[in-house]
Amino acid sequence: MDFLKLIALQLITPLKLSLVLLALALLFQAISKQRIATLTKRVALFWVLLWSQPYASDVLLHFIEYKPESKSEHAKHSPDYILVLACYYSTQGDVPEISRWAECSLQRNVEAVRLQNKTQAPVIITGGNFLHDSSINYSEVAYDFFTSMNIDKKNLIITKEGTNTYEEILSARRYLENKHVWVVSSATHMYRLERELADIAATTTFFPVDYHSKGSLKPYITLPSQKALENARVALYELLARVKFTYNN
Repeated sequence: MDFLKLIALQLITPLKLSLVLLALALLFQAISKQRIATLTKRVALFWVLLWSQPYASDVLLHFIEYKPESKSEHAKHSPDYILVLACYYSTQGDVPEISRWAECSLQRNVEAVRLQNKTQAPVIITGGNFLHDSSINYSEVAYDFFTSMNIDKKNLIITKEGTNTYEEILSARRYLENKHVWVVSSATHMYRLERELADIAATTTFFPVDYHSKGSLKPYITLPSQKALENARVALYELLARVKFTYNN
């Protein structure tokens, strides 16, 4: 199963899938399947050109990241807890501490700090030993980040567990049951989080961060962009995760 997951994760990257298709096209050409080879080349070229356009990934991400209603800070209840999901922290290289945090982690953590300052509610930090250096626990380094931002230790709870969204929710469940919870994570995750927390928390208010799209569907054309390819990968990954979530539930 892990091997199949690895293959799927590679193939959702538009550039890698295009390279695989080009390799297949060469194989078809070598065995004299010219029509199939030509078609495969065209599909490979179309796929990489499509997702290298920022507008294409913007449209796909728009329907993943944005919802018609805006909950944001219009919460009906003050929080019993603020739940902040893990993203990533680099354990490689000789770099300053702040440079080790991925952009998604910084946005989630800073938003959680802002909400804690506003409400004084305890912050639940999830995330286990999934980093490059498996001896380093994400929750523990995130805990150090929050204390460096002057959040009192008594207002911090770490679960030290979770390598994916489901496991993180499971690790924090005992705190969340029948509570009013404010949730901070990337905008792409909100669909799954809302459903996973529906039968656990009394109420949930979501504070999405780390948007990848512009929030506008007005058409435009630009030069091909590497960032667009990465944004397409993020969107395709989330769609695949939603399919898996639906299948498992």
